[in-house]
Amino acid sequence: MLSRPACVEELESRLQEADENQRAGILNELAALVTESNPDHGAGLSREALEIARVTGNTEQEAAAHFGLGDAGRVTGDYRSAIENYSIAFDLFGNQGNALQKGRCLRRLGDVHYFVTNLDHSLRYYLRALRVFEQIAEKEGAASARLQAGHLQATIGNVLKASGDGNGALEYYRRAHGIYMREGFSEGIPGVLHNMGDALQEKGRLDEAREVYNQVLEESRQRNDGYLCSLALNSLGSVCLLQNDFKEADRLFQQSLETSTGMGRKRGILTSLMKQVELRRIQGLHQEAFDISQRAETLAVELNDRGAHSCILQEKAALLSSLGEHEEAFTTIARHKRLHEEVMAEKRVRQIDVLRLRYETEAKEREIERLRRDRAVQRVMIFGAAAGLLLAGLSLSSVYRSVRLRTRVNRELSGKNAELAKAYERVEELSRTDELTGLANRRAMVERLTGEQARSARNGRGFGLILGDIDNFKAWNDRYGHECGDAILVELSKRLRKALREQDLASRWGGEEFLILLPDTNPEGCTSVAEKLRELICGKPFLWKDCMIDLTMTFGACEGGRTPIDEALRVADSALYKGKHKGRNRVETAG
Repeated sequence: MLSRPACVEELESRLQEADENQRAGILNELAALVTESNPDHGAGLSREALEIARVTGNTEQEAAAHFGLGDAGRVTGDYRSAIENYSIAFDLFGNQGNALQKGRCLRRLGDVHYFVTNLDHSLRYYLRALRVFEQIAEKEGAASARLQAGHLQATIGNVLKASGDGNGALEYYRRAHGIYMREGFSEGIPGVLHNMGDALQEKGRLDEAREVYNQVLEESRQRNDGYLCSLALNSLGSVCLLQNDFKEADRLFQQSLETSTGMGRKRGILTSLMKQVELRRIQGLHQEAFDISQRAETLAVELNDRGAHSCILQEKAALLSSLGEHEEAFTTIARHKRLHEEVMAEKRVRQIDVLRLRYETEAKEREIERLRRDRAVQRVMIFGAAAGLLLAGLSLSSVYRSVRLRTRVNRELSGKNAELAKAYERVEELSRTDELTGLANRRAMVERLTGEQARSARNGRGFGLILGDIDNFKAWNDRYGHECGDAILVELSKRLRKALREQDLASRWGGEEFLILLPDTNPEGCTSVAEKLRELICGKPFLWKDCMIDLTMTFGACEGGRTPIDEALRVADSALYKGKHKGRNRVETAG
């Protein structure tokens, strides 16, 4: 069997000698090989195949080209395009009576909805695809269809697990495992076993999970699969940790660490180190746990894994406190809090992105379904008009009614599309707005900063950056409750907005921290605005029910544009903390 690069090379060679009727097929084969690794190139090949197939009237290759464009959209995250092209391919393959390819289209449509966590739609498509492949396997006895059915059992298990149905997930994982065993598909067995172990562990069935993970470990060692072996070792160690079998957990975590180190797999190393920190802390070995956490933090920073870094800082703060290093513990927990807020803000943005993608994919599906119905109605109208001409001589009135109905349908469709566009604009607006304060969120600020940086590079003029943090906000929050804290954030945001120019942008950067962008503003002007904001906050108490709260804010100001954005933000942050150490309620300007 030829390797993938050799297959690509052979197909490219055949393409040079192929005639027009052959080219579309070869282009589609090439696209199928390269799209996962190079989706832009794959999409170009599929578009070329589509043009040729339309000219030559080859509907089979036209369907394959649309499927390839669907794959390119799926890989790049253009899920609207993916749904549109998979749906067209499904219709074309259906017209040809190609059940196997229809099943593949349904599975891919399920994949797209799974990616945007639209689990109901995903499950619906997976089940439809499963029925298709089971029917093919029953009628034709095709091994490929049986294997496809096995893959779908596993994907359905993933959907059920994600939706919280652990029992259902286990049942489908077992079905997939049974099919893989019968078909001799050894490559899929360890992965589906590991999924079963995870589902059992989540349900608290630790002994069963431990048994399954041991099977995964044995299979992965037989296959010399270091990646899966390290996963199985960590999973086994986690079960042992939950069962207070600390000695065995330590042995397994160490083995996983050695396996990942031997492969040079840094993320695996990081996972094992974090597991060891947790174990040592539970055992009361605080100094040893702290030493390991230092290594883990260095690696997390190197990998830019902010979520892991936040968790490590939280562990370090607890360990430092246990070791009596209270001042350093306070500094570390403050770093954890700031990083955690950033990670959570980014997570919220991703959640909004997922909602937007889900909206887009559902809108595209509704549009496709509506167009299908419209085409069917128009075919009926045309047939009715023709029958009227032949049978009753009522051609003019039939055509008139047909045109009126078609116009009404198109008008309604246009109206619905306008509604969808309006809703999409609203989703886009929400994705860039902090839901509590109404200010720009972190994502919107980063986009604007990127634009300002580019503008500064063109015109040579800098911009002002002000990073502000509410002083002792946690104390007010703890004293009066989160409802009071939220009210303070809302009122403070209103004051910031009123004090700024139209071209300025205030954002909630995270928690009680705010970042303000002042275009075309020099350092002196930036400091002046920051001082004005400081006086605006402390000059008028905040009213909460019957309480008057004297709130202050500390600001760090700097100039942006002449240095990279990350460096400018670091400088502003440094100035802010300098102000905190000098007594709060002040403005510090970076030199």
